[in-house]
Amino acid sequence: MFKKVYFFNVKSPIGNFLKLAVGVFVLFTFIRGGYGRATLNPSKAYYSEVTFYNHAAVNTQWSLLRDFFTKSTKLKSPYDFYGSDQQVIQEQLKPAFQSQPDSAVEVLSTTRPNVVIIMLESFVGDLIQSLGGEKGITPHMEELIKGGILFDHIYSAADRSDKGMVAILSGFPAQGPESIIKYIDKHENMPAIGQEFDHAGYETSFYHGGQSEFYNFKSYMLTHGISRVVDNANFGLDAERASWGVYDHVVFNQMIHDFNKEKQPFFSTIFTLINHEPFELKHGYKFGSTNNADKFRSTANYTDSAVFDFIGKAKKEAWYKNTLFVIVADHGHRLPSEKWELFHPNRFHIPLIFFGDVIKPEYRGKIFNRIGNQTDLATTLLTQLKLPTNRYHWSRDLFNPTTPQIAFYNSKDAFGAVTPEQSVSFDNVGRIINYRSNKEYPAAKTDSILNIAKAYYQQVYREFLKY
Repeated sequence: MFKKVYFFNVKSPIGNFLKLAVGVFVLFTFIRGGYGRATLNPSKAYYSEVTFYNHAAVNTQWSLLRDFFTKSTKLKSPYDFYGSDQQVIQEQLKPAFQSQPDSAVEVLSTTRPNVVIIMLESFVGDLIQSLGGEKGITPHMEELIKGGILFDHIYSAADRSDKGMVAILSGFPAQGPESIIKYIDKHENMPAIGQEFDHAGYETSFYHGGQSEFYNFKSYMLTHGISRVVDNANFGLDAERASWGVYDHVVFNQMIHDFNKEKQPFFSTIFTLINHEPFELKHGYKFGSTNNADKFRSTANYTDSAVFDFIGKAKKEAWYKNTLFVIVADHGHRLPSEKWELFHPNRFHIPLIFFGDVIKPEYRGKIFNRIGNQTDLATTLLTQLKLPTNRYHWSRDLFNPTTPQIAFYNSKDAFGAVTPEQSVSFDNVGRIINYRSNKEYPAAKTDSILNIAKAYYQQVYREFLKY
């Protein structure tokens, strides 16, 4: 095709240009591996719960070159406040993790329920009236809150989905400029609650309407006790789709169908996607589409309806009576209010709701208003099920009244801590405090809270480098 094409051949410029265009298109397609959102990704080759098989399936030359060219923060921590003095770091961390294990409250009527974690994309607290958010956006969530358990002072680990997933399922905090899920060689060595459920005899699954290779979700699931991954590729061409993948209600319907055939007990996670830019809805925007804030309100309202419809359909099935639903956001968002900077804790304020008939009647409708973290879900859930929690040392029991009230949040260049008396954020680039909620709070006490956060992220990053 190209043998007669050379630099000084001007006899057929149109023909040569067309050949060039076709050639560029073909080469680019093969180099990129396709035109989806996560085409050339090592997770694409993962197919088994056996780690060795997955490693053997990945292109070894690609892995070699990736490791050769990988530099940056994999080699050096951006958090160096206490040097290598582990004793000082542990002393600083102690106030955040001291509790009496025997003080835990048991809120479930069984220790072997089915467990379904519904991880909501970008579902910031400002969307929910009970969390101080706008009225009328998520009316169904309010109904679930009245019949379940709400934690109304929970903060996400970070501002992105890849970090939120690891925080929820592994109880591992965010790592600032890095994300451990990007590195298969690292994340496969860390724990995740899917392994505890798998060892306890649960059937395990993960559902996502998009490409599960995105951010290595697929490899993370398969290497952490999840036996079945259902994603965009499992749905026919006739399935309703937005740019990110299959609509959430379609995926929820598939879950109902699959759970009816599933052996109990089962553990499953779904990660929704419609409440993500560009906020696409085929059946109209309830709050209009003139700006992103209104689109965001509309997709959040859609998500609210999809979750409620899913639980409503589940109530008609035999397995519902023995099922705990856990509803939690992956991270917060600047929308719909657009008034919180990335350093502000309200940007990271998210819902955490337990719902289901397995909750003891006296706890239904109860609100736990103690401050906690997204990372605390792992230990909180496993403690209720009397499953091992010793591998999740960054996670704490939210049902334990002696758990210290402090939460941590993190973005690429800043991190912060929240306590009942003070919230403080630290700009790690400029090395200055860039936010304090209580200006009258003593500077020494504010510094004490900040020192805990500094020790927290230094130790977290140290573990990230060691994995």
